[in-house]
Amino acid sequence: MHDPMAPIRAEVMAQPEGERVEYALDLLSYYLAPLPAFYEGCADMGLTLANAELRMLHAMDAKRGRYVSLDALLSARCLDVTSDDWPSPDRVVSGVAMIRRQLERLRLPVEITTWRGVGYCLEAPNTFRFEDGVVPQVAAPAVLT
Repeated sequence: MHDPMAPIRAEVMAQPEGERVEYALDLLSYYLAPLPAFYEGCADMGLTLANAELRMLHAMDAKRGRYVSLDALLSARCLDVTSDDWPSPDRVVSGVAMIRRQLERLRLPVEITTWRGVGYCLEAPNTFRFEDGVVPQVAAPAVLT
């Protein structure tokens, strides 16, 4: 029988003994639905993502500048699904592709890098917050006359 929690359990147990509880609590915070301000800000910017992708985006943004494991992103994605019904991690890959397309469409100053087989890392300027709901204006190139 496949235990979908085995990778997450292993991730927690790999931490130093005194840090396991705090690490597990931090993981749980990534699996919870994003705060309403995050959803509202994304909607105000015009991000048209399903809840599963928004939860993945939130999990990556919460660990901005650090890699988020495939297992953590799958858990965030599937918050509203019983673990027996979770899809394969391929859904994380396709979800990140959808998120990237939306970020590029809006020309947001956000980049998601891949560490193949490990996870994804979201990078953005410190001044950019999804909760603000504002698409930064890109300066127009100078016109030479």
